[in-house]
Amino acid sequence: MSWLKKFFTKPISISIPPANSGADTLILSAGDSASISYLVRPHLRLNGHRETIIDPDVARPWNFFDSGFHTVIISRYLPLRWIAELRRFQTGGGRIIYFMDDDLMDAEALKALPVAYSRKIKKMATNQFDVLNELCREFWVGSEYLATKYQQWSPVVLAPRTHQDDFCERIDTRICYHGTASHQAELRWLAPILAKVATENDSVSLEIFGDHSANKLFRDIPGAAILHPMSWTNYFAYTRAVRCDVGLAPLLPGPFNKGRGATKFFDYARMGAVGIYTDVAPYRGFIRHEIDGILLPNEPQIWERTVSELINDRARRERMSAAARERAKQMALA
Repeated sequence: MSWLKKFFTKPISISIPPANSGADTLILSAGDSASISYLVRPHLRLNGHRETIIDPDVARPWNFFDSGFHTVIISRYLPLRWIAELRRFQTGGGRIIYFMDDDLMDAEALKALPVAYSRKIKKMATNQFDVLNELCREFWVGSEYLATKYQQWSPVVLAPRTHQDDFCERIDTRICYHGTASHQAELRWLAPILAKVATENDSVSLEIFGDHSANKLFRDIPGAAILHPMSWTNYFAYTRAVRCDVGLAPLLPGPFNKGRGATKFFDYARMGAVGIYTDVAPYRGFIRHEIDGILLPNEPQIWERTVSELINDRARRERMSAAARERAKQMALA
């Protein structure tokens, strides 16, 4: 549980101002987003500014000037407990900008949205219209439609842009876990392992099959993509088309797991992956250790170390994945 707490529990409050690494602009946003990446950040960089993003739901307000910030951008939502500090910042000559990439100020436009989402927008944006008008001297929007609708703001329409680095080929080691709804225990067990692996290896991507609970476990792990389970027909077609480097197949003790088969070997072999399996039946006696797969005890540190070793040893991966694929072909019916 210690790794789960470390990687998936937000701190109640952060009172120490962030190291801004030369940034002069603070963006108040619950994390990075497509709109910040394609609209706000390029606009700032083109105008000679550097930014830092802070989650206002986690951080505690402090004096912005003390950290060298001269501009604060409120992205979408006005953080209510920051209003007093924002007012002090404005009084001291600070520049406050409101950025809106959706129509957040029209209650009628929100009626088609899910109730909980609509309620959040009303609380954090729509109902703060007057306060935003008081605090902000500049307004940025993400479309001509919003610029026309809210022309009283004289908003700047940000043009979408990307960066040259976005198109550089990146060769990641792809690690996958393809389980079903019956593998909740394995998902919880793998989460802290993969969190550590991903944070210590920046050239890793993760592919996890699971439901909403899996999404909650893995969505904040760097490089993780969560896919919903598919029908067998679609899954078979998917695994014929997609490649993976390392496939994980932990099996925890339990009466239901006693009846499992070794079929995951064929799925991972079809994807070109070397599989890591728990050293118990049905894998023990079927997987040939270090020949066409790896057998490990269910000890998180051993799995962490083994996955990291495979990430950095392409030849070892390819030797075992080729052996697994060849063995699977030899076992195939004509």
